[in-house]
Amino acid sequence: MKVENGKLTFIFQLSIRKMPTYIEVVKFEEEAPANTIRLVKSGEFYRAYNHSAWLFQCFITEHKVMRKYLKALKTDIYYIGFPEKSLFNNIGERKSTKTEYGFDIELMEFEVPNEEAYETWKMSIETEQSSKGDFHSLPITGAEAEREVIKRIKDFPLENKTMIECTVFLSELRKLLNNTL
Repeated sequence: MKVENGKLTFIFQLSIRKMPTYIEVVKFEEEAPANTIRLVKSGEFYRAYNHSAWLFQCFITEHKVMRKYLKALKTDIYYIGFPEKSLFNNIGERKSTKTEYGFDIELMEFEVPNEEAYETWKMSIETEQSSKGDFHSLPITGAEAEREVIKRIKDFPLENKTMIECTVFLSELRKLLNNTL
């Protein structure tokens, strides 16, 4: 609050922190100790990526795992998410430390499984269909594209989607077919 020339003025300082990019998140995750789950704040949610998502699934609680191909990094990322309000319901009494992007949760020494299990887990996760037409970008041609479109139509949960999501899905299918003709 400030007074100038008899006028009362309120001054607000907002602490606005931008959300990290996927590149920043992947780097942040790679720097995590082996026995640590890194949670990244994303809007009203917390997300665990890659190794942290796997550890979260193994030792805390299961959530739906998403897999997304990032063209910029030429790799897949894996993540789980849950609402900010349920953070402490999810982590319980575990030791946690505030970080630049969210929280680190320390696991006990006996809780870290072998890395082969992590690789197996990654291979079991299906790729997410992006709303931006960024399907798992594998070059496919002709008959392969048609089979892929049929598979995606069969797998698309139409009854759980809005009209806009259905329209976007159809547009993505059209792009897939047009790029392969």
